[in-house]
Amino acid sequence: MKTPRILASLLAFTAASFALGTRAAEAKKANAPEWAELFGGAALPVVWQSAAAASEKIDAALATKKLDGVADWAETIHLASHALEDQVKVDDAERAKRLKAAFEQAAKIADDVINAANHNEAGKAADAQRRLKSALALAKARMPKEILYAPKQETRFAKSAGHAHDEKGDH
Repeated sequence: MKTPRILASLLAFTAASFALGTRAAEAKKANAPEWAELFGGAALPVVWQSAAAASEKIDAALATKKLDGVADWAETIHLASHALEDQVKVDDAERAKRLKAAFEQAAKIADDVINAANHNEAGKAADAQRRLKSALALAKARMPKEILYAPKQETRFAKSAGHAHDEKGDH
């Protein structure tokens, strides 16, 4: 009765292979940058346009003194800032350094917007948004023109468990 032993060995080998493959996929996901889930594989114009659109949505929400969606849009800007910081290549070393710093600043300030929105502090959110727009303007001044002036793309927005948005980021 060698057949049951062969089947048992085959099953054990298959299970072990599956477990290794699952662990490898988990390890790859753990090593991926935080922005990869939203912007992995996206063209750089998509990332930039998503950040710009999210900033406009924050402005519109704050103008009505409503914070619904603001944290998600600020998270979009946070992730986009890191994605652009990691991926945009600029030949001029000084310009590249300043671009990186602008994106780092934008990501940190986006966290301030998120925090204010999560604590229902419209005034603090508006102040942080003004600073965030300045950081994005600094980055824009140093961005490659082919990213800035690319044809309009389908934008992507972060979604939290607390807010359900459609693909355009609206409720």
